[in-house]
Amino acid sequence: MKITELKIAPKVPWEVVGRNNPLVCTVKLSSTDVVVQTVLHEDQIEQILMLVQGIVAEAAQRNVAAFVSQVLAIEGEGN
Repeated sequence: MKITELKIAPKVPWEVVGRNNPLVCTVKLSSTDVVVQTVLHEDQIEQILMLVQGIVAEAAQRNVAAFVSQVLAIEGEGN
């Protein structure tokens, strides 16, 4: 099985997140013959958000560094 979708969103997308509109994490797993979809408990959502926060921050830092490096290389070629 593999994760095909991980979605964290408010239960009602057009309303503000709060007690009456909590975040819901839906995970879809699939294999060649079956797809399983489940909703995680709010404690598990917090764990996933903390993990994703670190991963996204690291990826963004790498992407910005690569962009700056390319811009500096292009500027260096123009001189």
